[in-house]
Amino acid sequence: MRGTTNVRAEQDLFEIREPVLVRMASTPRTGGEARIDPDDPVPGVRRLAGDPLLRQAVEVASGSLALSLQRLGEPDGAAALGRKRTVSAARTLTRYARRSGGRPTPFGLFAGVGRATFGAAAKSSPTGDARVRVRLDGGWLHRRVLAWMAVPEVRRRVEVVLDDLSVLRDGRLLRHTGEREISVRDNALVARVRELTARPVGYGALLDDLAGRFPQLSAERIDAVLAGLVQHGFLLTSLTPHRVDDALLSRIEAAVDGAVPGAAEGLRAVRAAAAVHERDRPGEGLASWRALLGEVRRLDPADRAGERPPVQVDLRMPADLVLPEAVGEEVRRYAEAIWAITPEWTTLEHLRDYRDRFIEHYGTASAVPLGDLADPHRGLGLPPEYGGALPAHSRSGPGDDADRPRRNAVAELVQQAVMSGRDVVLDDADIARLADAAGHTPGSTRPPRTLELCFQLLADSTAAIDRGEFLLLGSPHIGSWTAGATAGRFAELTGLTDGLAALAAGPAGDDVLPVQVELAPRDPRSLNIVQVPQLLPHRLPIGVPADRGDPHCLDWRTLLVAAGEDGLRLLHPGSGRPVVPVFPHMLALDAQAPPVARFLSDLVAARPRVWSGWDWAGLDTLPYLPAVRHGRVLAAPRRWLPGRRLRDAARTAGPAAWAEGLRQWRERYRVPDRLQIASNDRMFPIDLRESWDAELLRAELTAPEPRFQLVQDLTADGAGLGWNHGHSTEIVVPLFRAPTPEPASDARRPIARSAPRPAPTRVHLPGEDWLFAKLYADPSAHETLLAEHLPRLLADVEGDVDRWFFLRYRDPEPHLRLRLHGDPAVLAERVLPTLGRHVRRLIDTGALRTMALDVYRPETDRYLGPDALRAAEELFLTDSRSAIVQLQARRAGAAAVPDEVLAAVGHAVLLDSLGDWDWCGWVDHLLEKTPDHQLYQRHRALTDRLIRPGDAARHAAELLGVPALAAVWTDSPAPRAYGRLVLAAPEADRDEALMSLLHIRHNRLFGIDRAAESRGYAVLRGAARSLLGRRANAAGRA
Repeated sequence: MRGTTNVRAEQDLFEIREPVLVRMASTPRTGGEARIDPDDPVPGVRRLAGDPLLRQAVEVASGSLALSLQRLGEPDGAAALGRKRTVSAARTLTRYARRSGGRPTPFGLFAGVGRATFGAAAKSSPTGDARVRVRLDGGWLHRRVLAWMAVPEVRRRVEVVLDDLSVLRDGRLLRHTGEREISVRDNALVARVRELTARPVGYGALLDDLAGRFPQLSAERIDAVLAGLVQHGFLLTSLTPHRVDDALLSRIEAAVDGAVPGAAEGLRAVRAAAAVHERDRPGEGLASWRALLGEVRRLDPADRAGERPPVQVDLRMPADLVLPEAVGEEVRRYAEAIWAITPEWTTLEHLRDYRDRFIEHYGTASAVPLGDLADPHRGLGLPPEYGGALPAHSRSGPGDDADRPRRNAVAELVQQAVMSGRDVVLDDADIARLADAAGHTPGSTRPPRTLELCFQLLADSTAAIDRGEFLLLGSPHIGSWTAGATAGRFAELTGLTDGLAALAAGPAGDDVLPVQVELAPRDPRSLNIVQVPQLLPHRLPIGVPADRGDPHCLDWRTLLVAAGEDGLRLLHPGSGRPVVPVFPHMLALDAQAPPVARFLSDLVAARPRVWSGWDWAGLDTLPYLPAVRHGRVLAAPRRWLPGRRLRDAARTAGPAAWAEGLRQWRERYRVPDRLQIASNDRMFPIDLRESWDAELLRAELTAPEPRFQLVQDLTADGAGLGWNHGHSTEIVVPLFRAPTPEPASDARRPIARSAPRPAPTRVHLPGEDWLFAKLYADPSAHETLLAEHLPRLLADVEGDVDRWFFLRYRDPEPHLRLRLHGDPAVLAERVLPTLGRHVRRLIDTGALRTMALDVYRPETDRYLGPDALRAAEELFLTDSRSAIVQLQARRAGAAAVPDEVLAAVGHAVLLDSLGDWDWCGWVDHLLEKTPDHQLYQRHRALTDRLIRPGDAARHAAELLGVPALAAVWTDSPAPRAYGRLVLAAPEADRDEALMSLLHIRHNRLFGIDRAAESRGYAVLRGAARSLLGRRANAAGRA
């Protein structure tokens, strides 16, 4: 499985890839957990603090705990510190000590990273000493750079560039920073700054240009304006921390040298001290660590010793690890099983609604520059959920009826396991049942392009792994939708840069352009997470310094967004090539990324199905849940939630009552002695037989907002860790989607298109040549409004408008959209007052709730572009008249016909009216067979009798008893006029326009009902195939 080798069968959905990141606890877990006497914690604290590796790890992680340990090491330190703070320090130190042996999440010196490969046999061999890497904390460096940029001489030595997240609106330059919006007036000076800083320019050269162009302003005044733009982030500088590396530190040194006394010398001293510390082995570097912190604090006296140290430390673990291919095969099988049972739209559901809004606004053929789309005044704006903290994984809850079948299926498995006292073991039959309960059509959504999954590997020895005697325990850190993201910030430390570049590029053969997104987190401290080397040739900077003249540096504002079959697509503006934004790190994008970056991430991931791990289907509030196994994967260990009675006992009871409450809870839910207290991926073990451990649990329960769970401790006393010499070890396994044909995601085949056209920008405002009214009423009242009241209004304005049409809609409230075209003066002076009188009467009688005027944005591109728009609107008029005639006939008692048959007949009439063409063949080619085909079979005789190509309108009108229907279509030149345009258009454009016409035809007659619309298409397809079959038979007989 080296390089591109994979372990997959012919029909596999995923391929296992390398490199494999290893996450490893720094200390072996071999039993004898760190314990302290609750009555006298000081000796235990001193004993634990005597471990040199633990002591150094604590000083790296927590300045406040390090100070407490120093105090407790003194003879009278405990008395000075006080009982409460002493016990608190003892608890924290215990958690850290146990974490260092049991939790492999990389953090300072407690756990580190390495790499593994796949091979013929398992191997685990130490390769020397662990290695420390030191980097200045991003938040600290950001603060220092801002302070140094306040010095005029420093500013003159840097380059500046305009922040690409700044927006020009109504004469002001705006910039959003988290919850705040900052703006400056876009006067002549600021406008010139914008012009000159579109690409990086020297601050001094910028200042000189402005001084020459605005002689009435002093150089000091201009410098003050520019300094303000820098301080508030409108101008980014070549010192702005983004990639915290030696090159950045060298630029900072050069800028401050001689301008800030002692700063350059201080930075050089910090870098030298960091190099000394990196040479020390973990556990032997306490003195060099303290020396490094001393140099940092000399450079920044404001940094306080009791806070988190302003230095980021990562640890490289020394091990040569090889995994047999059977391990990769188990990961692949598990990934495919979970994919099979994942329901649709339980994750990133807000993007489904946003896609619907996008299509309504722009159509399915338009491509919109992302900069325009993201602007709420020029486009849709970004999803409204980005204003809050919407979780990336938002699950349907227990009250969601759509999820009930899946919840019932999971509940049955849970109940059986609880009753039997065993785990849930998922076999092929269980997977099939859960997949059926999930309710999706197999193959309806392609698996994710890339993925990575994280597991703790448990086995007694490498020989046991080779025998297949191993367990893969699902990590609280599930992994990522981007293969390689977990390893990103450790790329250089682990030597994985080349391998991660291959993962970032994605599967070979994909005709996509992968681009590496570079961004500035909202909290500068999170810069530590995004320190990833450049992995891809093309970069997509967002809110960070960049040279837009670099051909490999893309401008996010110019990328195009278009509707895809099951989501939104991102396209390169020049080539139309699909763009895949790659985020090769684990930054919490929903909380830390600029909204446009979060949108790009969601845009890639948001499909009807998203791989998101084992899900309890709303049952995760149960006090006990069994373990879940699939093959050799333990997807979820046994889990207990502390209930209200246990929390009450912890908060209010004395020692004896607390012990009794704990005993009763354990007896009620059969809780074992050995557990892990887990909050996300923060875990540490406890043994409830020990009084100190019971107090640790009690402290968690009495926290202000206790949010943790208790899970079985599968590695107690080092169980399952023997294969890697007692170190708790996780592996992060990358997967690629296996090459498979891309399926259609709806009832019709995908419409091929080389590149969507740019979206039109023409809109019609009230007072211009289109009057657009929204008539709000309950859907049950729409038929009466259309059949009775709308014709009266139209009769009163007949001589004042030259075309009109209507649609049914929700925004989200249901309403009718009425659009009337005419001379602007006539619309204002006669049509609008007439509309007002009719609406007043309808509101007074209760037929209508309210009315609103709005802007009409024609879906120009959907109907062949601006040259064809007038012809399309004339056809809309004909179709609107047809719908009204049919609604009136139905209310008058015309022949009753099932809705799906009436919809199919209406589609046939419209297609037939466009001209002499083989619309039956077109329908047969475009529409796929669906389960709704049984409706055609049920109504076959009626449908075949009603639909007659070549004379569809007249024939259907006669059989339906609606003679006026024939006149609407045959007397109007509009259908054939538009037909001449659409039937001569390129195939993709033709198909898009015709399917849009059928969609709004159903909308006008029946309203918004996707399921009913699909049923109409199914009946139409059946009738078309029947007609083609009869023609073929007739030709054969001839």
